[in-house]
Amino acid sequence: MGSKEMSLVLLMMAVVVAAAATPSGIKSINVVGRIEDENEMSMPTEESRRHLNAGQDCISYDAMLANKVPCSLKGHSYYDCRNRTGSGPVNPYRRECSTSTNCERSTS
Repeated sequence: MGSKEMSLVLLMMAVVVAAAATPSGIKSINVVGRIEDENEMSMPTEESRRHLNAGQDCISYDAMLANKVPCSLKGHSYYDCRNRTGSGPVNPYRRECSTSTNCERSTS
């Protein structure tokens, strides 16, 4: 091989090495050898996601406690407990009586 061909081969090898060393923008290999997406580290963690979702539009834990009735006024809707505007019962209970529902038991 002549010096021109050898220089051309070395130049092509240098281009290949330089191209392999540059991150492609899609995937890269980290120090451990694991292939990962470059955007993985920019995504929020589970902890920060939970912190953001803990806003005002969530049900409080107090509402889910045992023996608590959402509306203590018998026959009133859960959503309109204090400001009752209709007539007649709204979805009366059709389940067994318990302490949490405050229903009357018929003993006759």
